[in-house]
Amino acid sequence: MILALLLVACSRDAASPEAQIRTLVAQAQTAAKARDAAALRALVADDYADAQGNDRKAMEGLIRLHILRNQSIHLFTRIGDIVFLQPDRATVSVAVAMAGRPVVSAGELAGMNADLYRFDLELVRRGGDWQAQRAAWEPARLDDFW
Repeated sequence: MILALLLVACSRDAASPEAQIRTLVAQAQTAAKARDAAALRALVADDYADAQGNDRKAMEGLIRLHILRNQSIHLFTRIGDIVFLQPDRATVSVAVAMAGRPVVSAGELAGMNADLYRFDLELVRRGGDWQAQRAAWEPARLDDFW
């Protein structure tokens, strides 16, 4: 659940909206690895709400908890579909492997202990910044990373 937040980052890039979303996934990975709670909290929209009943405050607590529980955070991601519902609203599907050590390729996942999830994120862009407004997640399969 916390990774949903890690997968959305702010971007003031003049690149295309799709390129901005791809860049924000990389920025979220960097923030997670650095265990930068403030940067991760900034990725959550004020009006965040999900089907599990989490709001922004609950997600901030999950970010803190995840950082406290994990001395080393490494994410390996594969971006799936990016769909623009409106110019400032998008959905993105991202497969995420969470591991205690770096993952360089999808081929490494078969031989390591990593938590695999697929996140379906609803993003909103306000003032040039993309943030998570809603997220849903479920276990992923190795096939999701190819």
